[in-house]
Amino acid sequence: MSEPQITWTKQQVRIRMEKGLTRFLALLDQLSDDQMLLPKDAAGWNVRDHVTHLAVWADGIAALLQREDRWKAMGLAMEDPEGDEPDYDLMNRQIVEQHRQVSPAQARAWLVAAHNRVLRAMDALAESELSAPYERFVAPYTGSWGHPIAEYILGNTEDHYDEHTAWVRAIVDGSATSAPQHD
Repeated sequence: MSEPQITWTKQQVRIRMEKGLTRFLALLDQLSDDQMLLPKDAAGWNVRDHVTHLAVWADGIAALLQREDRWKAMGLAMEDPEGDEPDYDLMNRQIVEQHRQVSPAQARAWLVAAHNRVLRAMDALAESELSAPYERFVAPYTGSWGHPIAEYILGNTEDHYDEHTAWVRAIVDGSATSAPQHD
Protein backbone atom coordinates (compact mmCIF):
# COMPACT_ATOMS: atom_id res chain seq x y z
CA MET A 1 0.00 0.00 0.00
CA SER A 2 1.43 3.40 -0.96
CA GLU A 3 1.56 6.38 1.36
CA PRO A 4 -1.15 9.00 0.88
CA GLN A 5 -0.06 11.99 -1.19
CA ILE A 6 -0.02 15.26 0.74
CA THR A 7 -1.39 18.27 -1.10
CA TRP A 8 0.71 21.23 -0.07
CA THR A 9 -0.30 24.87 -0.13
CA LYS A 10 2.09 27.79 -0.39
CA GLN A 11 0.81 29.06 2.94
CA GLN A 12 1.58 25.75 4.69
CA VAL A 13 5.09 25.63 3.25
CA ARG A 14 5.73 29.32 3.97
CA ILE A 15 4.64 28.98 7.61
CA ARG A 16 6.92 26.00 8.19
CA MET A 17 9.83 27.71 6.42
CA GLU A 18 9.43 30.91 8.44
CA LYS A 19 9.16 29.08 11.75
CA GLY A 20 12.26 27.04 10.94
CA LEU A 21 14.29 30.11 10.01
CA THR A 22 13.11 31.99 13.10
CA ARG A 23 14.20 29.11 15.37
CA PHE A 24 17.60 28.83 13.69
CA LEU A 25 18.28 32.58 13.72
CA ALA A 26 17.32 32.75 17.40
CA LEU A 27 20.09 30.25 18.08
CA LEU A 28 22.62 32.10 15.92
CA ASP A 29 21.77 35.43 17.52
CA GLN A 30 22.88 34.05 20.90
CA LEU A 31 26.40 33.38 19.59
CA SER A 32 29.44 35.61 19.42
CA ASP A 33 31.70 35.70 16.39
CA ASP A 34 34.24 33.63 18.34
CA GLN A 35 31.60 30.98 19.07
CA MET A 36 30.76 30.88 15.37
CA LEU A 37 34.36 30.65 14.21
CA LEU A 38 36.58 28.94 16.75
CA PRO A 39 35.09 25.63 17.92
CA LYS A 40 34.76 22.98 15.25
CA ASP A 41 33.10 19.62 14.83
CA ALA A 42 35.00 16.47 13.95
CA ALA A 43 34.64 17.28 10.23
CA GLY A 44 36.41 20.61 10.83
CA TRP A 45 33.29 22.71 10.37
CA ASN A 46 32.57 25.70 12.57
CA VAL A 47 29.15 27.27 13.04
CA ARG A 48 29.72 29.76 10.21
CA ASP A 49 30.45 26.80 7.89
CA HIS A 50 27.10 25.27 8.80
CA VAL A 51 25.36 28.58 8.06
CA THR A 52 27.01 29.01 4.65
CA HIS A 53 26.20 25.37 3.88
CA LEU A 54 22.52 26.06 4.60
CA ALA A 55 22.57 29.22 2.47
CA VAL A 56 24.10 27.44 -0.51
CA TRP A 57 21.57 24.60 -0.39
CA ALA A 58 18.68 27.08 -0.11
CA ASP A 59 20.06 28.96 -3.13
CA GLY A 60 20.15 25.66 -4.99
CA ILE A 61 16.47 25.06 -4.32
CA ALA A 62 15.60 28.62 -5.36
CA ALA A 63 17.37 27.99 -8.68
CA LEU A 64 15.66 24.62 -9.11
CA LEU A 65 12.23 26.19 -8.58
CA GLN A 66 13.07 28.66 -11.35
CA ARG A 67 14.09 25.71 -13.54
CA GLU A 68 17.73 26.76 -13.50
CA ASP A 69 20.76 24.55 -12.95
CA ARG A 70 20.69 23.86 -9.22
CA TRP A 71 24.29 22.67 -9.02
CA LYS A 72 25.65 25.65 -10.94
CA ALA A 73 23.75 28.01 -8.64
CA MET A 74 25.47 26.26 -5.72
CA GLY A 75 28.91 26.76 -7.28
CA LEU A 76 29.33 23.04 -7.94
CA ALA A 77 30.61 21.59 -11.19
CA MET A 78 28.81 18.32 -11.65
CA GLU A 79 30.22 15.91 -14.25
CA ASP A 80 26.87 14.14 -14.72
CA PRO A 81 24.22 16.05 -12.74
CA GLU A 82 21.45 13.66 -13.69
CA GLY A 83 23.57 10.51 -13.40
CA ASP A 84 24.34 8.49 -10.30
CA GLU A 85 23.61 9.69 -6.79
CA PRO A 86 25.80 12.73 -6.08
CA ASP A 87 28.57 12.47 -3.49
CA TYR A 88 27.03 14.83 -0.95
CA ASP A 89 30.00 14.72 1.41
CA LEU A 90 32.33 15.81 -1.40
CA MET A 91 29.89 18.49 -2.50
CA ASN A 92 29.59 19.82 1.05
CA ARG A 93 33.35 19.90 1.53
CA GLN A 94 33.60 21.96 -1.68
CA ILE A 95 30.90 24.33 -0.46
CA VAL A 96 32.61 24.90 2.87
CA GLU A 97 36.04 25.43 1.29
CA GLN A 98 34.62 27.96 -1.18
CA HIS A 99 33.15 30.09 1.59
CA ARG A 100 35.66 30.04 4.44
CA GLN A 101 36.33 33.77 3.98
CA VAL A 102 32.71 34.73 4.78
CA SER A 103 32.22 36.43 8.13
CA PRO A 104 29.56 35.22 10.57
CA ALA A 105 27.44 38.31 9.86
CA GLN A 106 27.76 37.79 6.11
CA ALA A 107 26.83 34.12 6.49
CA ARG A 108 23.72 35.01 8.50
CA ALA A 109 22.67 37.67 5.98
CA TRP A 110 23.27 35.25 3.12
CA LEU A 111 21.09 32.61 4.77
CA VAL A 112 18.24 35.08 5.21
CA ALA A 113 18.60 36.29 1.60
CA ALA A 114 18.71 32.71 0.26
CA HIS A 115 15.64 31.81 2.31
CA ASN A 116 13.83 34.80 0.81
CA ARG A 117 14.90 33.76 -2.69
CA VAL A 118 13.28 30.36 -2.08
CA LEU A 119 10.08 32.09 -0.95
CA ARG A 120 10.00 34.32 -4.04
CA ALA A 121 10.65 31.37 -6.35
CA MET A 122 7.93 29.35 -4.63
CA ASP A 123 5.51 32.27 -4.86
CA ALA A 124 6.03 32.35 -8.65
CA LEU A 125 4.79 28.75 -8.92
CA ALA A 126 1.19 27.75 -9.38
CA GLU A 127 -0.20 26.24 -6.17
CA SER A 128 -0.58 22.88 -7.92
CA GLU A 129 3.12 22.82 -8.82
CA LEU A 130 4.03 22.23 -5.16
CA SER A 131 2.79 18.66 -5.67
CA ALA A 132 4.77 18.21 -8.90
CA PRO A 133 7.65 15.73 -8.72
CA TYR A 134 11.26 16.85 -8.48
CA GLU A 135 12.12 15.95 -12.08
CA ARG A 136 9.48 18.35 -13.37
CA PHE A 137 11.95 21.08 -12.32
CA VAL A 138 14.98 19.55 -14.06
CA ALA A 139 15.59 19.78 -17.84
CA PRO A 140 13.80 18.68 -19.96
CA TYR A 141 11.08 19.49 -17.36
CA THR A 142 8.88 16.53 -18.23
CA GLY A 143 9.97 13.92 -15.69
CA SER A 144 7.60 12.22 -13.33
CA TRP A 145 10.12 10.93 -10.78
CA GLY A 146 10.69 12.18 -7.28
CA HIS A 147 8.85 13.34 -4.23
CA PRO A 148 6.72 16.48 -4.49
CA ILE A 149 8.83 19.60 -4.85
CA ALA A 150 7.28 20.96 -1.62
CA GLU A 151 9.19 18.25 0.25
CA TYR A 152 12.46 19.40 -1.35
CA ILE A 153 11.67 23.00 -0.45
CA LEU A 154 11.13 22.08 3.19
CA GLY A 155 14.05 19.66 3.17
CA ASN A 156 16.39 22.46 2.13
CA THR A 157 14.92 25.06 4.46
CA GLU A 158 12.98 24.23 7.64
CA ASP A 159 14.06 20.59 7.94
CA HIS A 160 17.64 21.51 7.05
CA TYR A 161 17.75 24.31 9.63
CA ASP A 162 16.43 21.97 12.31
CA GLU A 163 18.93 19.27 11.36
CA HIS A 164 21.87 21.66 11.67
CA THR A 165 20.59 23.15 14.94
CA ALA A 166 21.72 20.05 16.81
CA TRP A 167 25.16 20.18 15.18
CA VAL A 168 25.54 23.90 15.94
CA ARG A 169 24.63 23.34 19.58
CA ALA A 170 27.11 20.46 19.81
CA ILE A 171 29.88 22.61 18.35
CA VAL A 172 29.19 25.47 20.76
CA ASP A 173 28.92 23.27 23.85
CA GLY A 174 31.98 21.23 22.89
CA SER A 175 30.18 17.91 22.48
CA ALA A 176 30.72 17.59 18.71
CA THR A 177 32.89 14.49 18.96
CA SER A 178 31.94 12.81 15.71
CA ALA A 179 31.69 14.08 12.19
CA PRO A 180 28.08 14.63 11.13
CA GLN A 181 26.91 13.07 7.92
CA HIS A 182 26.12 16.26 6.04
CA ASP A 183 23.28 16.22 3.58
